[in-house]
Amino acid sequence: MPVQWGQESCDRYDDPVSGARVIQLTSAAMISNNIYGEQPYASPDGKRIMIARCNDFVFDEYGSLLVHELDSLRITMVARKMVGVRGIFNSAWSGLIYYWTEDRRLMRFNMMTLETEEVYQEEDPTAPLIGGTVSPDQRYIVGMKTRLEGPGAPIFQVIRFDLQKKICEVIFEHPEICNPHLQFNPIDGEHILVQNNRGTRLEPDGSLFNYKPVDGTLFVIDKDGKNLQYLPAGSPATAGITGHECFVGDTGRVLYSVSWNGSNEHCFAFDSRYPTGNIFTAKPGDTEPTVFEMPEHLCNHVCVSRCGRYFVADSHGHAIFKDGRLKAVSLVIGNLETSKYRVLVQDSWCSGGGNQCSHTHQYLTADNRYVIYNADMYTGIPQVFAARIPEGFLASLD
Repeated sequence: MPVQWGQESCDRYDDPVSGARVIQLTSAAMISNNIYGEQPYASPDGKRIMIARCNDFVFDEYGSLLVHELDSLRITMVARKMVGVRGIFNSAWSGLIYYWTEDRRLMRFNMMTLETEEVYQEEDPTAPLIGGTVSPDQRYIVGMKTRLEGPGAPIFQVIRFDLQKKICEVIFEHPEICNPHLQFNPIDGEHILVQNNRGTRLEPDGSLFNYKPVDGTLFVIDKDGKNLQYLPAGSPATAGITGHECFVGDTGRVLYSVSWNGSNEHCFAFDSRYPTGNIFTAKPGDTEPTVFEMPEHLCNHVCVSRCGRYFVADSHGHAIFKDGRLKAVSLVIGNLETSKYRVLVQDSWCSGGGNQCSHTHQYLTADNRYVIYNADMYTGIPQVFAARIPEGFLASLD
């Protein structure tokens, strides 16, 4: 059927610090979400991005899926009803998006051609609908489920679905990966990054309990679930991770942010071991990480560019409150090779509350022309925004 394009976008302003043009891409009276920043849901040419939409981000069981074209500022709906509002998965910047339908069909959408194909039908009504991360060769989908019986139970399992052979297998088990943020290396697909929430385990009934304060760390396994290697993230190397991390291009390194300390609810500070920043890079097996020094920025969400040279992070400053009100969340870009950085968006208008769709979840498009992020400007309804990176901005970081 023919593609029906519409217009929802609106120019908002030029950032007073960087000159970046800030564009609101969506405007429906519904929650529009850029999905997540660690594995960007965007085309390899930088021209198109995916957007998920729903009425209630916390309790809705289904949502719709849209494509926005950045050059023309037009939008089209490609799936009206998919399972979940966070149930989309892909390989970063591949332009190939996977989602499940309510009748348990696994669909693959091609962002470049706007074509959708069914790649699998799950006939077992009790089987979990696997999703999380996709290998860059589009062969494997990796996700998580729980095993509540048998040796070592209750325990979390990393499961891998082979799209060629149409088989699913358990490749790894661990008792403390309740929120694993599974990510294939987006370049070579040889390794999977796993978040390890130490301190949180399963009860026999499948519920979660904290047996000690959570101290998050990271490790990688290979694509077959073997050769576990930890990164120097969390105790004893650093403060516990924030839960936001990603691979750095084809370097084998991982970039991640760690938590900060607070003397009170109005003022926060870095871990005393690393007083100049809370963003780090490291390779699996390293004993110490490398800190990216940005002493005026307390960062949370992170994303590395497809080329592996730059990262973008949301910055909360050192004073969460200023003049009696919540301080604005800014967006900052850093160059991992030169250690230079600059603010791109001084005020993202993102509230950053408990609801995930009120977080920026920012990422760079594949061509490094835009930063895509969420914000609930003016109305309190989260929408998707783009900040067009000014000419010469990235060059100034070289």
